[in-house]
This record gives sequence, structure tokens and C-alpha cells, in this order.
Amino acid sequence: MNLRDSLVVKLWFTIIVIVTAVLIILSISLTFYFKNYALNNSENNLLNDLERIEQEILMHHEDAINTQKVHTENNLIVYQNGRYVSANSETDKIIFDYIINDRESNSDTLFIKHGENKEYMAKVLNMSQYYDTDTLLIKYSDMSPIYKSIRDITMIISISAFIIFIVTTLFSFLLIRKITDPLIALRDASLKMASGQFSELDVKSFDEIGELTLAFNKMSEDIKDNIRNLEHEKNLRESIFTSISDGILFFDKNNNTIFRNKEGDIWLKEIIQQQSLVDTINLYLDRAKDDFESFSITESINEDTYVEIFFTPVVYSENIGVTVTIRNITSEKKLEDMRAEFISSVSHELKTPMVMITGYSEALLDGIVTDKEEVNNMLSIIKDESDRMNHLINELIEVNKLEFNSELFNIKDNDFNLLMNDIEKRFNYEAKDNDLNFEIVNKLENPIFPFDYDKMYQVFTNLIDNAIRYTTSGDSIIITLNENKNDITIKIADTGIGMKASTLNRIFERFFKEDKARTRGKQGTGLGLSIVKSIVNKHNGTIDVESEYNNGTTFIITLSKEGQQ
Repeated sequence: MNLRDSLVVKLWFTIIVIVTAVLIILSISLTFYFKNYALNNSENNLLNDLERIEQEILMHHEDAINTQKVHTENNLIVYQNGRYVSANSETDKIIFDYIINDRESNSDTLFIKHGENKEYMAKVLNMSQYYDTDTLLIKYSDMSPIYKSIRDITMIISISAFIIFIVTTLFSFLLIRKITDPLIALRDASLKMASGQFSELDVKSFDEIGELTLAFNKMSEDIKDNIRNLEHEKNLRESIFTSISDGILFFDKNNNTIFRNKEGDIWLKEIIQQQSLVDTINLYLDRAKDDFESFSITESINEDTYVEIFFTPVVYSENIGVTVTIRNITSEKKLEDMRAEFISSVSHELKTPMVMITGYSEALLDGIVTDKEEVNNMLSIIKDESDRMNHLINELIEVNKLEFNSELFNIKDNDFNLLMNDIEKRFNYEAKDNDLNFEIVNKLENPIFPFDYDKMYQVFTNLIDNAIRYTTSGDSIIITLNENKNDITIKIADTGIGMKASTLNRIFERFFKEDKARTRGKQGTGLGLSIVKSIVNKHNGTIDVESEYNNGTTFIITLSKEGQQ
């Protein structure tokens, strides 16, 4: 701040000007008064002396020029009929000559200068009315002592005025500082408050400034509380918006984004990469503002991502903006597609056996077939198709239970070696019957850990059944078990026909089945590997597959020794 703009300087300068003006006027007035007083007093003294002398002359009935008083009275000149008499001839002559010859005024009081430092006051009393000739009494006095006194008094007044000026200046400065220091403290505290720094000021007096300081402290505390509440609300609002999984954006009347949460920022970066989508959103933003109604649209960000965009018009500051909520519906879209595909697959799987059962049943009921052997063949086909439908339904129920009911699992400490012994007994005969080499290589040293015995038995059954189905005579199926500190690794490898690369990405999908011409025996329902994956996932494990066409397939399962998640 400029010094001349300071309140302290302004008040101090104002008081100095006032005090200076008062002291100058007072000094001039006093000096003038004392000077007039001294001159008047001198003039009165001279007049009194002249009147006294006049009375003495008249009382003695003497000629004025011959009176004895002329010779004994100092500073007295008597003039009569062209002659004058005085006690001091040199000074008296100068004054007499000035009065008689040089004076230009008819005043009876005269000031006569003699040299550089001498000045006299002369008083003239005309006594011509008492004599036949002109008669004057002239009394004078030296003004040097009086002027010296006036100068001394003027000096005293000036020194006093200067001392008063200094004392008043210091006193006023201290007084102004006392008044302005709290104001300066208020100013500094206000500037700090503007930058977010709050402090409480000390109340040093109980006058208006003290009350102002109390009011400022109250205001500061209220503002601090309000800011704290606003920050709390802001943080809460931001936390809420940030925690929302949907993207939220607010567009102003010019379709500019003035607010967005973290998810909204991510979606906005995706959207602006597609100009067509930007144009579409701008179109619907204008529609929302024009019609002032809420609606939603579904758009594809890319081939794998779908979003539902909600447009809600909002009035703000006498303008209309639009709140846009972007929700990722990819999982719902995929779930819907999977549901449709599931229904289609189930319908397709059930359609063939139902057609065959219906056709053969109608043929039997209509008596078209009467030969016992043909009738038995038809009944056998109806029985097989019914079993196939029953097996499909049971597997569908199993899949649903595995995905939505974790309580079906009985995960506890079991011996994996016992499980492998049961698996070996279960498939030894079937492997020999199909001319396959079946072998289990068990390298487990700590086979006891948490797992569901029955569900893992089902995993091995489904995988080995698949291996038998996709192998031919002379092939091998080898199960290898290894372990480390935290996991065990199970490899189920066969030397069968293998799979194409395009097949590997889909084998765990529901109802996906390999080419029927490449399988041994009956084809499965397409749900076995989906069930296997669900069971392994529930054990906090993973399952992968490696395969090369015409060169075998290997399923790799990793199970955690900690059991279920």
C-alpha cells in the first residue's frame, strides 16, 4: 500500500495541519496582542506624563518654555514661539526637527527612526489654547526595550508553539496508532481470511473498536464454520459422486462440460474419440433442453462395450443444463445375449429328442409298426432319448446350483491321494476296454488340504470322459500331480485328436460341442466343461487348456491349499 494512502498518515497529517494552523494563528494573535499592548501602554504613559506636566505648568502660571520642569524631565521637549527647550540636545533636536519639519501626519503620536537600531515613540500635546503663541509639549520614549520585549515574547511564543507542536504531534501519533493498530490488525486478518487463514484477534479495549474486533472475531468464526460445513458437504458430495459406479456429467446451456465425476471423465474420453457419438449426444442434449423431459438411449462405445445414457434437464442460474448419466450395461447386454443363447441352445438340445420321442410314440400308437423287434428298437430309442433329456435337465440344474448356491460345497480337509485312488479304480477298466493307456503320476507329499471330495471327483470324471471321447485306440491319458508351498498343479493330458485354435476360446461355454464326427461314441450335452470350470472357481483355483490339432490336449488345474475364497 502507498504510504500516502495510509489511514495513519492521513489522520496524523490532518491533526498536524490543524494543530499547526491553530498554533500559527494563536502565535500571531498573541504576538500582535502583546505588541499592541506594549505600544498602547507606552503611548498611555507618554500621554499621562504630558498631562501631568501640563497640569504642573498651568498650576504655576509659568511660560511653558521657562518652566523648571523642562530641565528636570527626561525625554521632554517644549516648543513655544519658534524656540524649544530640552534636556538632551542631540536626540531632542532630531525628534524636534522631525516633528516640526519632516512629519507628514497630523497625528499626535509619532514613530521616529534614528539610525538602524533606534526608534522612538513621540507624543505631542498642543497647549496653544493657553498661550498667545504656538506652544507644544513633546514627550518621547525609546522603543528599543519594548521591541526587545516584544521579540523576546515572540520567541517565547514561537518556542512554546514549537514544543506544543512536537508534543502534540507525538501524542497524536501515539493516539492514532492506538486507534489504527486494531484497524490494521483487522485489515491484516481480513486479508488472511481472504486467503483461507483464520485467526482470532485480541480485544484490547471496550470502545467501538473493541466492539468491532468482537464482531470481526464472531464473523471469522461463523465464516470458518460455514466454510467447514461447505467443505464437508463438498467432500461428501464428491465422495458420493466418486463412489458412484455410473459416469455423471453436467452440461451447461452451450453443451460444455462443467462437472464430471471420475467415471464420467473416463467415459467422456471414450466418447470424444467417436465424432458420430459426440454428434448424437449433442443432438439429445438439445432435445432434453428444448422439451425439458428425461429420457435414455443405448449406444455402443465399441464392439465389446455397451452403455445406457440418461439425459435429465436441470434448471440452474436461470439457465437450463443437462445431467448425463452413463451406465455400463455390457454385462447386462452379455447376460441378455447369454440368456437368449441359453434358451436357444436348450430349445435346440431338447427339440431333437422330443421330435424323435413324439415321432416314434405316434408311430407305435397308430400301429404303423407291428413287428416286435422294430417295436423294441423304437422303445429303446425312446428310452435313450428320454435318458438324454433327463441327463441334460440334470446338468442344467447342476450348473444353476453351482453358480448360485455356494452352500452346496462341502470344502474341508480331505486326502487327495484317496481321491486319485478312486479315480484310478473308476477308469482303469474303461481305459482297457477302449484300448487306452491310463496312468496317474502322483508327486504329492502333502496331499491333505481343503477341497470338496465329491465335486472334485466330478471334475476328474468329466475331464477323463472327454479325453476318452476324443482319443482312439492306442492313445494315452496321463494325470500328473505336483505341488509347491501354496498350490497343487494337476495336468490331465491325452494324445488324442486335439482341438483347433478357434475351439480353445469356447470350450468352457455352455452347450459348446466339438464336431460330432470327431468323437468316440455319443456326443455330450456341452455343459460338462462349464460345470468343471465352476467347481474349480469355487475352490479358488484356475483351469487352462493347451491343445494342438491332431496332437493331443492338456487341461491344467491349479488349486490353492487354502481352499475356498
